[in-house]
Amino acid sequence: MLPHLPIILNGEPISVTMDWIYGLALLVGFAPVFVAMDTVLKNYTYPRVENPFFKDSTFFGLLAVGIVEGVVLFLVIRMFGLQSSQLSVIYMAVMGVIELMAMMVVMNLRRFRGKSDSIFYGFGLGLGMAAGLASGYAYVICGLAMEVESPDYAVIIPYVVLLSVAMTFIFGACGTNIGEGIARHIPMQFVLQAAIPMVAFNMLMAALDMVDSVFMVFVILIVMVILGAFYFYKCLFRNLPAIVREVLKMNGQKRDDIPKAR
Repeated sequence: MLPHLPIILNGEPISVTMDWIYGLALLVGFAPVFVAMDTVLKNYTYPRVENPFFKDSTFFGLLAVGIVEGVVLFLVIRMFGLQSSQLSVIYMAVMGVIELMAMMVVMNLRRFRGKSDSIFYGFGLGLGMAAGLASGYAYVICGLAMEVESPDYAVIIPYVVLLSVAMTFIFGACGTNIGEGIARHIPMQFVLQAAIPMVAFNMLMAALDMVDSVFMVFVILIVMVILGAFYFYKCLFRNLPAIVREVLKMNGQKRDDIPKAR
């Protein structure tokens, strides 16, 4: 459940305070997503290439679907107390698999199978889920902080920012993985491949609520960012050009403007 806030907080009416929290949550949740989106996609669309590798309308449509899925998954985690349970590590590990299956259900439509642009649509879907989840966490964490007489913003803001960045990395990478599986007609193989980093990430998420030390909380957050960044780099910068080339070849197509791997 979302935190209960009193009528007046720090001398401000509740509507003003909630608007501030909501705006901050959206900023924290979406800013890393749009940075990641621009960094990766600018090499695969106009004006860098004359003929874009994907359709903007479909990409942003799946981004919106991902946001809805992310919000729903966040509400499930909160309503059932999965992250605060004594079995939180197990519950969150299972949630990692559910998150991947939610991506696969959306991507496993006939229109996406065997097509190279599905890789990019999986990326968009994953980013949307990251934005929905990260915004939900930021909203609740900042709302709870406002109940404290003197909230420590030096801890709260880095916490939610690092969490959002880590989610952007891991969900963007795993979504790309799912998209590749759909493009290659072997989705379950790539779901299992993505499950390893996603389950590990979710288990670290559970560990955040199991430690009392602020230092250890930030150690875990940094490990989450490193895990997500490594997988993101591997999928989106090192492997993506070769994957696009191979899927195009499967379909009897060839392009000479595929960006080089980094």
